[in-house]
Amino acid sequence: MSFAALLVDDSPDDRALVARELRRHFPDVAISEAGSPETLAAALDEGRFDIAITDYRLRFTDGITVLRELKRRFPSRPVIMFTASGNEEIAVEAMKEGLDDYITKTPKHYPRIGYAVRACLDNVAQRARAEQAQARLEIALQSAGMATWQFDPRDRTIVASGDLGPMLGQPPGHAPATVDAWLADIHDEDRPRVIEAWKAAFAGTGDYRMQYRFRGADGATRWIASSARVQRGADGKPSMVIGTAREVTADIETRQNLERKTEQLEQADRQKNEFLSILAHELRNPLGAARYSIALLRQAPDNAAIRARATDVIDRQIGHMAKMLDDLLDLSRIAHNRIELERVPLDVRRIVELACENAQSSFEGKSHDLRLSLPAEPVTVVGDEVRLTQVVANLLVNAAKFTPAPGAIEVRVERDGMDAVIEVADNGIGIAPHRLDDVFEMFSQGETKAHGGTPGLGIGLAVVRSLVGLHGGTVRAVSAGAGQGTRIRVILPFLAQSGADAPGDATAPDDGTRTLRVLLADDNADAANLLALLLEAEGHTIHTAYDGLAAMALAERYLPDVMVLDIGMPGANGYEVARWVREQPWGAAVRLVAVTGWGQEHDGDQALDAGFDVRLVKPVDMAQLLAAVSAAPRG
Repeated sequence: MSFAALLVDDSPDDRALVARELRRHFPDVAISEAGSPETLAAALDEGRFDIAITDYRLRFTDGITVLRELKRRFPSRPVIMFTASGNEEIAVEAMKEGLDDYITKTPKHYPRIGYAVRACLDNVAQRARAEQAQARLEIALQSAGMATWQFDPRDRTIVASGDLGPMLGQPPGHAPATVDAWLADIHDEDRPRVIEAWKAAFAGTGDYRMQYRFRGADGATRWIASSARVQRGADGKPSMVIGTAREVTADIETRQNLERKTEQLEQADRQKNEFLSILAHELRNPLGAARYSIALLRQAPDNAAIRARATDVIDRQIGHMAKMLDDLLDLSRIAHNRIELERVPLDVRRIVELACENAQSSFEGKSHDLRLSLPAEPVTVVGDEVRLTQVVANLLVNAAKFTPAPGAIEVRVERDGMDAVIEVADNGIGIAPHRLDDVFEMFSQGETKAHGGTPGLGIGLAVVRSLVGLHGGTVRAVSAGAGQGTRIRVILPFLAQSGADAPGDATAPDDGTRTLRVLLADDNADAANLLALLLEAEGHTIHTAYDGLAAMALAERYLPDVMVLDIGMPGANGYEVARWVREQPWGAAVRLVAVTGWGQEHDGDQALDAGFDVRLVKPVDMAQLLAAVSAAPRG
């Protein structure tokens, strides 16, 4: 053991005896001696010692005075009093002043000096290690945001570290006066659990480890995580409870948010899986009907009645599939903010009339009583006629679908202050109160056909809410519950204007027909050949190609008036063919019609950039295609 010792004694012989004894026990000890006021002052100023050994009776002072000065200047360094002139009273006084050991200066006690020095230095080392451990613990607790506390069951007092107060909405250093005062501020729902855990810990049947809400003195409610250990005396009874506390409000809120998001993701996944199942079912139904119709046509190709019925079924089922695909594309466009509205002043009464026409097929064979309640004066809004018609038509289709036949459905239009109101009410199956908001969520439907309900994808009302929102309006559902019918209320901003500016009906386009040279290009040979037959039946001259390069060759040979081009063709795609046509001397006069299965908004922009006049999305409505082909010549 290597250390430095200071010997304070006015007797050189006694200092020599003590020094010899120290070197016998500690060969590496460094010793400095102070036998006068000057040498003592110098030694204290230098401070180069780890332990001091002083006599009591000194010619220039006394040992108690030396002890006080040593402890004042070096409070953690041990001091041993080795004297022949002391007594019990002096020893007690010295101990009160902080003396670490007292040895009587007699020949037989000299050997004790080494053991006393070793014990004092060991105590210093242990104390230093304990202080370091305490410092590390305090840093760890501070880093973890923890406070410590202890409860004495004997006097029922609570002592806590300074960090506990702010957790309880109190200043640092505050601790609850009693256990009852602490329990009183725990949330009512959590208090019984905390009391039960507290009793179990005292009984020795369980650990105390709890999370609870605490109403702080500042009015805030915080989550506290607390754990404790009950220490027991020799009699087995609790003698002390030592514990920690940490505010975990942020952790709890993060966990709750994650649980909520997880539930939302799981719900979305369930809805997605159910939607895909329904979509497959809804697409198989019209395909099945179309296939049966084709088989019927093959069995009786010359029967005009059967042919008319089969073609009507095929047309209707294709229209059904096209409507589903349009709804899906609308959802995609809305989700990606790609809906472009052509805003013009519109009379809501006209919108309702158009919607009734569009939804007519949903009412066929159901004997529903559809009533319109329209005001005498125009109710004007600014919006996109196609999209607002789609909104009302979706509501009508929904009402027809979820109203058992024969039902009553009413559409009412009115002006309410600066709002234009459209209400679609039915006496159908109604909506449970807890689902009134959910019905506008994507892929949400109260009862699907798989559950014994009605068919559908559950996206119509999601489209309605999105389109109404794009028009600056709101939509909400009202229902008294199952079997009580439903009322959907759409509110749009009303446009006040004079009668001269009121919207009117557009002039119908000229319906004249002309014989045209038409070039069709589609890598689906069946689709191309059937379309060629239909256009030939309209009196047009048709040339057909099955890839982009063949289309260019035929176009250069026959110089068509109209070209109907698929986009995804081998050799050269529709965009490349269109650009090539526009580069030809004769190409500026050709009307280009794109027919494509790609329905995103940016696909339409790409078609226009390539030179197309019209873009139609498969499956194409024949009336639209004939109108596009027979439109006025390109200027």
